[in-house]
This record gives sequence, C-alpha cells and structure tokens, in this order.
Amino acid sequence: MDSGFLHPIDPLTERPIYSKLVPCECKKQKSEEGRRQLLLKFCHLPTNTEGLTFDTFRCDLEHPNLQEAYETALRMAEGDAGVHWLTLVGHRDVGKTHLVIAICRRWLERSLPARYVFVPLLLDQLRQGYSAEQKRQTSGEWWDLAYEQQMRALMSVGLLVLDDLGAQVPTPWAMEKLMIIIDHRYINGLPLVITTNKALNALPGDDEGRIESRIKRAENSHCIFMEAPEYRKR
Repeated sequence: MDSGFLHPIDPLTERPIYSKLVPCECKKQKSEEGRRQLLLKFCHLPTNTEGLTFDTFRCDLEHPNLQEAYETALRMAEGDAGVHWLTLVGHRDVGKTHLVIAICRRWLERSLPARYVFVPLLLDQLRQGYSAEQKRQTSGEWWDLAYEQQMRALMSVGLLVLDDLGAQVPTPWAMEKLMIIIDHRYINGLPLVITTNKALNALPGDDEGRIESRIKRAENSHCIFMEAPEYRKR
C-alpha cells in the first residue's frame, strides 16, 4: 500500500537514504490542492463568479481609466509592492467587483490567503454573531468566539476586499466596526482593496472623513475613478 512517503536518493551514492522519509509527489499535490480548497472556502467569493478573471475583463478604449484600473489591479494581484491599497470608485456595473474578485483569485493562485466581503452583508453577519454572543453571556452559558474570530480574521488576513463600501446602513455600531478593521490594517500595513460608488469625501457615516484619510495616507495607496458606461452596455 502506498503510504505517501518514500526514501530520498543520496545524490552521491545514488542509493536510498533509509533513515529519512519525504512526501512523494502525489502526496505533495494532494496537500497543495487541499490548501487551495481551504483558501478558496475561507475567501468567501460569491457563487457563480468563476468567470470573473483578468482574462475576461473588457477595457474600453474610450475610457482609459478602465485600463488604468485593470493594470493597477493586476499589479496588486501579482504582489507588486508599489500597490498596497487600492480603491476603485465608480457608478454601478462598471467592472469594480469584477476586478476585485480577479485580484482575489490571482492571490489564491499564489497560495496566499484573501477574504472577500460585501460590506452590507458583512455587517449583518457581524451583528448577528455579536448578538448571539451577548445572549450566551447573559444566560451564563459558555459561548464561542465566532464574532471575535471574524473580526480577527478581517483585521489580519493577508488581503481583505471590502466591496461596496458606503452601501451599508451607517449606524454608529456599523461605522465603529468598519473603522476598527480599516484602522488596524492601516496601522499594520496590511493590503486592502475597497470599491464604492460614493465620493470618498461623502461616504455615509464617515462625517469626520476618517476612512478617506486612511485611504489617502496609506503607503502605496491608489485611488482610481472608473468612469464608463454600464459594463453590459459596452
């Protein structure tokens, strides 16, 4: 029976080294595939978005800012140190989500952890987790750390994508959680991608301009306005 391990060959004697065991190629491939599947599951990409890649993104020659957005997104996806934060601003259906999902997929291809979140849904999930933990604490029962684990993951994951920032209901609680996440990544120099259809100086709930300030002050931060017709009309 194949155990998945074998004895390496001594390059000098060309004989097996029986005192050592190394994973065989098939085991390495299974291990790598298992890691890719775990990373994909953790990323939480929307269903039916397998076709949203850099290869399928359509640029419009009449709108050079689309080419700029594409090239900058690709640089970030490939690990270019010159693009550490990326903010894509534009009206709906101009390709913002397409590009950020493409970034995630390329990041995963490089076996690096990434997390995609649709901001309004994220805050709803955090609120539910927070409420559940509060109830467990009040009842005196042992409670898990689902909410804290989610926050910790969002603050520390290798790449975080916040899609449709500004579409959330800007309650004080929601804005506090967003600022905790964004501020942590800003202070610790962690990559962040944001999409929004709001002007940065008019993000709902960000009356003091704190998010705009972080976006503009982050090292190697790029903000691109994607001005173009709706994607499906090009």
